[in-house]
Amino acid sequence: MEPTQKKYRIAVLLDMSKNSAFVLTSALELAKQMDGAVEVFHVQPSRASRQANPNYVSTQTEIEALINKMEAKEQLSISYKVEYGRVKHRVRDYLALQKPDILVLGKRRPKLGIFGESITDFVINQTQSTNVLLLGEDDKFHTFKNINLGFFGNELKESDLEVIMDLTRNSDKPVRHFDISQDPSQKRIYPWHKTVSYQFPEGTNAMNGLVNYVSHTRTQLLCVPKTAGKQIMLRSNPIKTVIRKTKVPLLILPK
Repeated sequence: MEPTQKKYRIAVLLDMSKNSAFVLTSALELAKQMDGAVEVFHVQPSRASRQANPNYVSTQTEIEALINKMEAKEQLSISYKVEYGRVKHRVRDYLALQKPDILVLGKRRPKLGIFGESITDFVINQTQSTNVLLLGEDDKFHTFKNINLGFFGNELKESDLEVIMDLTRNSDKPVRHFDISQDPSQKRIYPWHKTVSYQFPEGTNAMNGLVNYVSHTRTQLLCVPKTAGKQIMLRSNPIKTVIRKTKVPLLILPK
């Protein structure tokens, strides 16, 4: 990803599935909101040589057609990289070398991990300084203007606060704060204009209640720091629970 004058470098990991156009559209809308440059990254999975695989050329042609269509529609420039090999290896190398500010994914974590670590789990484990935007196949999320934004937990860094400020730059709606706490009376002042806090007492059903309330409040995007919930005595990993159960797009904030 070449250096640009834009504030954010946004990478889009496309697998060219049926929702790829939606994922790319969402990334472009994010770029408009946050002053970002967009690059598409695709890995053609195969152990054979590039020359022996006719799908490589056809996939690249398909990606170019999608990008040309989106550039004409949105009036934004999109760069792209197509690589060949094992998906996780190429994604790992790309993240380590390019270090995008935001990585957009179109697939959520599977409900059952019977096939081992998903690409979502893998990406979240690999990223150290990259925010990861997760979009589900059923999400109908096309704009970041006047967004209903929420965040989970209290462990927000300065960089997290800046991202949330940029996301809500054109919104007059309050930011919703969801947390599981031993002391619901604890309050923190945030730099945006208004915060509405929803505190859930610790318990076996606390996370289920929180996740259900996210949808109930019509939150459109939930920001989740990687460190969120570590102080909570939960049997399961709170990040994985939120990813698996939440029915809205998620922005996973790095450590």
